[in-house]
Amino acid sequence: MPGFQTALANAAAGCDAAAARLAAAAHRLGDAAFQTPVDPGLLAAERQIADAAAASAQQLRTDPELLQAGHVILHEGRTVPLMVPFGERGHLATSVDARVDGVAALVRTAVLHAVATREPGGLRVVGIDTATLGASFAPLRPLADAGVIEAVATDARAAADAVAMAEAQVSEHIAGRRRDRMLLVVASLGEAPRPLVERIDALARSGLAHGVTVLGCGLPQLPQAAVMHAVGDRVELAHPPAAPLGRGERLAAPVAWPQAPEASYMAGEALRLAERAKAAATLTFDDLIPDRPESGDPARGLEVLIGRDAAGEVRLRFDDATPHWLVGGRTGGGKTVFLLDVLYGLASRYAPSDLALFLLDFKEGVSFTEFIPTERDRTFIPHARAVGVESDREYGLAVLTSLNEEMTRRSTVMKRHGVASFSGLREHEAYPRIVCVADEFQVLLAGNDRVASEAVALLENLARKGRSYGVHLVLASQTISGIEALWAKKDSIFGQFPMRVALPGARTVLDHNNDAATRISLGQVVVNPEGGTAGADRIARFPDTDPGVMLRLREQLGAAHAGVGAPRVFYGYRPVHLDETLPGERRPGRALVGREVSLRLDAAGVDLDRRPGRHLAVLGSDPVGGEALEAAVASLAGNGARVRAVDFTGTAALGAAERIAPESFVAALAEVPDDTIVAAWGLDAAAFDTKAQQALRALLRTGPARGVHLLAWWRNFRRFTDDIGGSAGREDVACALVLNLPGGEIMSHFGTQFQHWNPRSGRALLVDRHADTGSGRLVVPFSRPDGPGPGPQRSGETTPMERTRP
Repeated sequence: MPGFQTALANAAAGCDAAAARLAAAAHRLGDAAFQTPVDPGLLAAERQIADAAAASAQQLRTDPELLQAGHVILHEGRTVPLMVPFGERGHLATSVDARVDGVAALVRTAVLHAVATREPGGLRVVGIDTATLGASFAPLRPLADAGVIEAVATDARAAADAVAMAEAQVSEHIAGRRRDRMLLVVASLGEAPRPLVERIDALARSGLAHGVTVLGCGLPQLPQAAVMHAVGDRVELAHPPAAPLGRGERLAAPVAWPQAPEASYMAGEALRLAERAKAAATLTFDDLIPDRPESGDPARGLEVLIGRDAAGEVRLRFDDATPHWLVGGRTGGGKTVFLLDVLYGLASRYAPSDLALFLLDFKEGVSFTEFIPTERDRTFIPHARAVGVESDREYGLAVLTSLNEEMTRRSTVMKRHGVASFSGLREHEAYPRIVCVADEFQVLLAGNDRVASEAVALLENLARKGRSYGVHLVLASQTISGIEALWAKKDSIFGQFPMRVALPGARTVLDHNNDAATRISLGQVVVNPEGGTAGADRIARFPDTDPGVMLRLREQLGAAHAGVGAPRVFYGYRPVHLDETLPGERRPGRALVGREVSLRLDAAGVDLDRRPGRHLAVLGSDPVGGEALEAAVASLAGNGARVRAVDFTGTAALGAAERIAPESFVAALAEVPDDTIVAAWGLDAAAFDTKAQQALRALLRTGPARGVHLLAWWRNFRRFTDDIGGSAGREDVACALVLNLPGGEIMSHFGTQFQHWNPRSGRALLVDRHADTGSGRLVVPFSRPDGPGPGPQRSGETTPMERTRP
């Protein structure tokens, strides 16, 4: 009985002491067990085997390389647990698939055994069940929710993706990048195409040595597998290495399929293992912070720990291979938490001189207020250079423009040093890597206007060239479908975003054939560095944020970099006031009307010098126009200007200005002394006759030469053009602050480049014919501190100017 002797030797070598005792008892039985008549001594041997099996079963079940695949049937109804090599020592196949109850029980038993006998994180499970549409795995749902079962394919396309995941596991294992194992469970394939079966066979040939074990139900030709052939209601086991009772190439005794465990037991065991996996795979937010802060070297890339998966820690990188990331997830899917994990992790690993953050949030939310000082908490992250909260599209455009200009500057330096990569640049100059995060970026590209088209062009340039200059983009959104401005550029831009991060509900971030994001729960994320291609996914669990840890890190970083100023912050929802300006922003002869929507957030105004046309018209019925004019007059008066003011609205706060009665205004136009500012509120209500209009036009033409300037608010645009003389007086008023007047109405006077101007509350268009060559500057007009302003004032937050970097 040489074959049986060899089997016993294998059993003794591969099993624990209990298994060795069972093998020794089986040796006494041998092939004689199946001779007739039955020898009384033979029955005693059977009893010894049964007793040994009972005593050893529990120990055997904890051996990850042995699977109880049923029971060997002996005389008088006695049974011996059938232990077959599994895991690293063998595959297992059956001649029928999981539509047979016993095979379905085998599938569930194998998965529970494999998960229970390995350390959490040491095993990935991928299933294929096309014939029963996943029913074989339904009782194991808690393991799928916990990410232990990473995928269950229920159609041919998904089955091919599952096989691709196993093939990738082998490749990663060969390359030394993975040390965990994968269990590929083929519960049923249905009418599978032959090429797919051949791929599974190829996996079986190479998988054992390279991290993949296959349970192939309905695949009796699976290489290197023990095969369970269904014969009626019994089973014949072929190629049973280390089987306790063998005869040649088949087990000499009949075998019964494993019995299905009680439903309550299976549910409880699946839940227990799922909770164990979750506990082992979940990091705390504190775990993301390294023991040695700011110890990272950005020369060859940035690395950040984001969570754990079945293989261990998951770290993502910004480098030449994954320069840009695309992040997707539904509202409430954890996108904000994930971004905070990434950004705080980066800030803790790299110094502000090595990492610069530009953060844009285009929707209502407080995603990035954790990086900036407020009245309640003055701490901030010194890496943040510019932050947009509920950002305007124009502010986002300004940030992208600044990043493109920075790439140009770096290109010049790199040429000077003769290097072609950021790592080469770092050998000569200590430039930081830049990470720009745009949350709900689709708002920036909404529509088909000038802002959208310019933003697309800038994004395309940053996406193509950014890796060479250390500039990286993270675009986050609920969806990227339906963005009109991207119709022609979608592939050229997103083709440069190999890193895809999908949170629950993400629909368009991954490849259209990849539905991994539909199978994850809150707190999990699909990470795919291959452009979303199916088969390249890692499913990780990431931690929730911890306000205490975040505060501690801000305090530590603030103390370590006390000389670094706070970031510039643009609040898209709040008003701005003249009293928030810094002393250096006010100077004689400059009328300040608001704050530019730009990267620097400079105070916006016009210089009233002696050039022709240096007057300012505030246009539009929005009451903020009157408040902006008050700010302009106050900024001039505060620097010693002489001001005469008239109010036709009865609402202006004239301050210390010399007042002119409305009925005396026309006469006063002819008597304005040199170096005087004339301010008028509601000039459209003056109802000038021809003589008065001539007096006004004379002041407009001759005033600047003697230091006389008009600052006036016209609520009616037609009245304004009539008063200044229509097209003949166009150049006599070079500056205008346009409020709620659409571009189609003003372009006949200011030019067709303003046809796309869309007015909105809290914004104005500042036009200076002598300074602007384009379509003006978007500004937030100054309002009264006690007035309604263009947006709600939120308590507990500081003003933009308190956050200006030196």
